[in-house]
Amino acid sequence: MQPLHMLLALSISVIWGFTFSAAAVGVAHFPPLFFTGLRFALVALLLAFALRALRGSRLRAVGLIALTIGVLHFTLIYLGIKLSGRVSAVAIAVQLSAPFSLLLSVFVLKETVGWVRWTGTAVAFAGVVVLGFDPVIFRAWGGLALVVLGAFVMSYGLVLMRRLKGVGVLELQGWIALISAPPLLALSFATESGQMAAIAGLDWRAIGAVVYTALASSILGQGGWYWLLQRYKVAQVTPFGLLAPVWGVLFAVLLFGEVLSSRFVIGAAIILAGVAVITLAREPAPPPPARDP
Repeated sequence: MQPLHMLLALSISVIWGFTFSAAAVGVAHFPPLFFTGLRFALVALLLAFALRALRGSRLRAVGLIALTIGVLHFTLIYLGIKLSGRVSAVAIAVQLSAPFSLLLSVFVLKETVGWVRWTGTAVAFAGVVVLGFDPVIFRAWGGLALVVLGAFVMSYGLVLMRRLKGVGVLELQGWIALISAPPLLALSFATESGQMAAIAGLDWRAIGAVVYTALASSILGQGGWYWLLQRYKVAQVTPFGLLAPVWGVLFAVLLFGEVLSSRFVIGAAIILAGVAVITLAREPAPPPPARDP
C-alpha cells in the first residue's frame, strides 16, 4: 500500500474512533432519536446529487437496508451511548458486528467458514462476558445490551448489502439517509421530548456533533474506506479498521476522563483479539477438483 493511502486508512480509523465521542456529545444535547434523524437529514442533503431513481426489487432492498442500518442500528447505538454513559465500552462492543456477520454469513448466505474464524468468534463473545462484569459496566448493562443488539442489526444490514447489485456507495448512503430521516424524526416527536429546547440551546459542540457524524464519519469515512477497498486487497485494508476502537477508547479517556479497570482492559483485549482473528484469517481453500477416471 502506498504511503499516502496508508495515511488515508489511518486517518479513517481516527475519524471512526472519534465518532463515538462526537455521538456522546450529540446525545447529551439532543434526544437520541432526534440526533440520529438530524444526522441522516444532513447526509441526505449533502448526497442529494448522487441519488438515482430506484424501482422494483432494488428499491425494496435499499428500503430494507435503510430501515435496518439507518433506523434500527443507529437508534440502538445512540440509545446505548445515552444509557451506558461509557463511550469506551460502546467503542469495543460495537466490534461484535464482525462475529455476528460471520454467523449470519453461515446461516443466511450458506458460506463456509474455517475453524480459525469459529475460534475467533468464540473468543470475541468470551471477551464480552469478561467486559460485562466490569463493575461500572455491570451497573449499566442495559445500555451495553442495546449496543450489542445494534451490532447484530448492523451485521444483518451488511448481509443485505452484499446481495445488492448496481448501487454505488454514495448513492446507497444517500438513499439510506433519505429513507431513514423521516421515520426517525417522526418517532422522536412521538416518543421523546425536548427537541425544540435542544434547537433553541444550540452551541458549537452540538452543531459540531451533527456535522461530524454526518460529514466526517458517514461520507468521508465510509466513502474513503470503499475507495481503498476498490484498490487493495481486503486483508491490506481491514487491519486499519481494527484501530478504530483503540482510538475510540483513547478519546473517551482523554475527553471524558473515563477510567479503565483491569477487567475492562482484559475484556476489550479479548474482544479485539477475536475480531482480529475473524478479520485477518484466510478463507479455507476450496477442495481440489475431482479427476476423471
